[in-house]
Amino acid sequence: MGLAINYKLSAAENLSSAVVRELVSRARLYARKIGCAKTSDVTRVKPGAPNTSLFVRAGREEDCCFGFVPAKRGWGFETWPGRGCESAFFGLCQYPRRAPFVLRGKRGFTPTDYKGGWLFKGSCKTQYANEHGWPHFLRCHKTIISILEFWQKLGVTVETNDEGGYWASRSEEQLKERLRQYDGLVAMMAGAFKDAVEGTSPAVNSPIFARNDFERLEAEGWREFGSKLGFGIPVVRSGQKAQRRN
Repeated sequence: MGLAINYKLSAAENLSSAVVRELVSRARLYARKIGCAKTSDVTRVKPGAPNTSLFVRAGREEDCCFGFVPAKRGWGFETWPGRGCESAFFGLCQYPRRAPFVLRGKRGFTPTDYKGGWLFKGSCKTQYANEHGWPHFLRCHKTIISILEFWQKLGVTVETNDEGGYWASRSEEQLKERLRQYDGLVAMMAGAFKDAVEGTSPAVNSPIFARNDFERLEAEGWREFGSKLGFGIPVVRSGQKAQRRN
């Protein structure tokens, strides 16, 4: 859980594998040029390769039957903007149009999200880059945005769901406000979960606990989201001890 940039890349079916590899290579060089902390080589995507599968749901929503469909072929690379930020995988792949599934003992096939051509769906959680300060977070977040813009310049269709709102607004102030909200929400959820399982499960770990201002963030999260999410009585922390408000 946390503020992320979700994206979908797609290109025409008539592009050859060699052309796709060249597009991916150019995007990789651009990621290195703009200062990503680490960037892998371009690799051929093989069936079952991590970070390349399509999420598929079969049957009715209440059946909770879902899985991941591996890519058949493609090219991709992984890049890491900087500390605290997730790495992001970019590429273009081809997938089967149908996937097998088993539901209530019966075997069948369900359509995937693949309609032909070259496709890739990815996500990069940037929120925890903020552990190293707003300027660092802003640079990491804008780095992913910049790479997506470069894909557009290459002629690839880009669909983006930027949970920080920056892709659509280009407003750093809006991004900063969204980040504040997400910090509070994650601190509230993490604190509530930790309290709920304390003494019955292994210790709950989250990067948000390392924040020096965790207690403030948690309190802000309860004020803003507690009643909306039906959590009931909020938690107020003092040191390492959690106390309930009466």
